[in-house]
Amino acid sequence: MTSSLPFPIAPPVAPCESPGRPASIAIARRALVRQYKDSHRSAGVFTVTNQANGQIYVGGGLHLEGVMNRMRFELNLRSHRNKLLQQDWIAHGAECFCFAVVDRVKEREDPFFDYRAELDSMLELWREEIPCHGDRGYNGAAT
Repeated sequence: MTSSLPFPIAPPVAPCESPGRPASIAIARRALVRQYKDSHRSAGVFTVTNQANGQIYVGGGLHLEGVMNRMRFELNLRSHRNKLLQQDWIAHGAECFCFAVVDRVKEREDPFFDYRAELDSMLELWREEIPCHGDRGYNGAAT
């Protein structure tokens, strides 16, 4: 069969594979993506401690490792929203700061469990326990 088009027509590609990628790799990739999406990401509370002056930031998130990674990334890009923490990061360097996980929200079997509410109450308790306000921290004025 000849075509009157000025360019060659590509052969059809099977729906589960892309050009140059075997179907088995595409299937394995989809399985890994599904496994990641179904996995439980731990929620919790973390601290960032400035070892040069002892000031502490207490934060938290539903995807703890992702939140800490984003914070490091923003600080390195000089775009973090906490200006005092950003200034100290620039002045002292990343090597003077220590990230540590303080507490994690326990995984529950209940599909309706409110991880956000649990995290908020946990974060409030840890911010009362750890001196992170005023001159001793990066979390703003004491409440």
